[in-house]
Amino acid sequence: MASTALIGIGAGCGSSDSASVTPADATTIDNVAAQTDSEGKTVSAPAADSGSSAATDSQAPAPDGGEGEAAATGDVAAGKAVFEANCQGCHPNGGTEAGVGPALVGSSLSTDQVRNQIVNGKGAMPGGLVSGTDLDNVVAYVDSIK
Repeated sequence: MASTALIGIGAGCGSSDSASVTPADATTIDNVAAQTDSEGKTVSAPAADSGSSAATDSQAPAPDGGEGEAAATGDVAAGKAVFEANCQGCHPNGGTEAGVGPALVGSSLSTDQVRNQIVNGKGAMPGGLVSGTDLDNVVAYVDSIK
């Protein structure tokens, strides 16, 4: 009986059934992580297609007049609360001091770089610590202290 359950669970894994279709309203993200080619060399992620929002955003002037830089749209106060709960262990005192991670106050990171770092991680920082609205809010908070 237990083996029947395991077979049933595994039956859908890796299925190439053509009836499996991604819903039209599903959220998609561009892969911006570094890739490794067939020779083991690190290469940039493939360029996003022209229909993606990332490609569109990077080509349009930002609201603040910068070229290719989208302004943070989150809530700074909410971002500070999320930062204190999730990030302050490595970026002490609201990111104003260095800890395991660097001090973020006065950082020269762009909004896009901050977002990319949070989403993908780098070095000792794991990716995906926050997402969705929390991500937008933390990016806005970090932007406010740079």
